[in-house]
Amino acid sequence: MEARPDTFTQAAGLVLWYNTEAYLSLDLTWAEPDGEGQHGQQWRGKGRTVLRLVEREESGTRQVAVLDVAARVPLTLGGRVDDGRARFWYVRDGVRTPVGPPLDFTKLSDDHGTKLRFTGAMAGVHAVDLVDAAFTADFTGFRLTCSRP
Repeated sequence: MEARPDTFTQAAGLVLWYNTEAYLSLDLTWAEPDGEGQHGQQWRGKGRTVLRLVEREESGTRQVAVLDVAARVPLTLGGRVDDGRARFWYVRDGVRTPVGPPLDFTKLSDDHGTKLRFTGAMAGVHAVDLVDAAFTADFTGFRLTCSRP
C-alpha cells in the first residue's frame, strides 16, 4: 500500500469489518507530535505518519496501538485470524513488525452485541478522507486466504 496522509482526517489500510459499529482497522494516517492533542499542526509541517490499530464495537471506539512509521514509504499490511483472535502486522524492507495485541475477532459476528445483526464478517482495504473527499491510496497484491483446520 502507498498513501500520503497529510491530516488526521485521512487514513488508508486494512479492515476486518462487520458493520459501522463493529470492526478492526489497521490504518496509515497522520497524527500530532507524540503526546500532543489535536491542534491542526499539519498545516505548520509538524506531526508524524503513523499506523493506528482501532477496535470499534457498540460501546465505542478504542485506539489499541499507534506506531510511528516512515512517511511516504510503501508498506505491506497484514492480518490473520486464528481461534477467534485477530493479529495485525506491517512489513517494511522485508521485516515483519506486529502491531498491537491479539484482538477478539468474535465481536465481528452475528451473535455479538445487543442489536439484531446479520451481515457476517468481511475483510478488505479502504481509504477515507473525512473532509475533502480527495485523499487516495494505492493498493496492490491484496490476498485473502481461507482454510479449514
